[in-house]
Amino acid sequence: MRDQKPGETPLAAILVRYWEGHAKKMRSSVQAKIALALWNEHWGNAVVSDLTVARQEAFVGWLKDRGYKNAYVSRVLSVGRAALNRAWKRQEIASVPFVMDERDRSDQEQAPVLNMYQVFRLLTAAREQPHLFIFCMIGLNTLARPDAILDLAPPQVSRTDRLIELNPAGRRQTKKHRPVVPLTTTLAPYLQAVDVIRYVNWFGKPVRSIKRSFAAAVKAARLPKDVTPYSLRHTMATELRRRGVPQWEVEGFLGHKAAGRVTESYAKYSPHYLSQAVQAIDSYFAELEAKFGNQADGSMSQPRASCVPPIGSPGSGSLAVLVGVRGFEPPASTSRT
Repeated sequence: MRDQKPGETPLAAILVRYWEGHAKKMRSSVQAKIALALWNEHWGNAVVSDLTVARQEAFVGWLKDRGYKNAYVSRVLSVGRAALNRAWKRQEIASVPFVMDERDRSDQEQAPVLNMYQVFRLLTAAREQPHLFIFCMIGLNTLARPDAILDLAPPQVSRTDRLIELNPAGRRQTKKHRPVVPLTTTLAPYLQAVDVIRYVNWFGKPVRSIKRSFAAAVKAARLPKDVTPYSLRHTMATELRRRGVPQWEVEGFLGHKAAGRVTESYAKYSPHYLSQAVQAIDSYFAELEAKFGNQADGSMSQPRASCVPPIGSPGSGSLAVLVGVRGFEPPASTSRT
């Protein structure tokens, strides 16, 4: 293909070439394949010039009728957009149409905020799946987005400076900025491994998606169905503000405020860098034990993965005891909902 006219180029050809030449090699290839299949199913024999705004709106409506939320619809659209842009950059097609974006941040921002007892139940359920447990611990202690948690690897953690570079070396920063955050005392024992590709792994292999495991833990913990991995991020952001942590520190953990990124390279080495947020997170986990740790029935078992410190090991922290509880029953005064 060379400078093909949009009115003469089948959209399916662009999508297939994108899959064969790029998408199937990506880490997110499974998700890309599903998105491309949705494009093909809806658009059929359409040519590129058929991608008018009106027809795209019809495509969005078709996706929503299938029960897909705005955030997922946005991801599906982004795959088609990437396919078209790749064809244009490689001069396979003379021009490409505008592809709309159905991004609605409320899908993520409105993920339910959990109370402390719900967090306890979630961690207890997650302990049955070690890769999910460490995912939750990283999320609650860094406020990172799910993708950043799954990407986290030993080279990104500096024990000397007690810092975590959420953006891996060589990865270009995007508008979903991955900041540098302090390593909390609570999280430190869970990031001791140096011989793993990613901290969140399944028998040594990086985990591509946590959604299914997380949903299973949510069900086991008897939490609302709309609790998502983003709930970890929003729960702690809400908790930090509740504990009086300055707004700029909360935004620093969340990766917000572009103005602060210029000085981040230098400020992160200050001993007071985001210190109030760190203190609040560590205090939160101390209170978690104080409130629910004494409900243990004495039946303990050691975690089933090397990524989780053995119960009672030096530096393992109180949480190892908390999530080791079997047969926990909530206090009579505590709501299960």
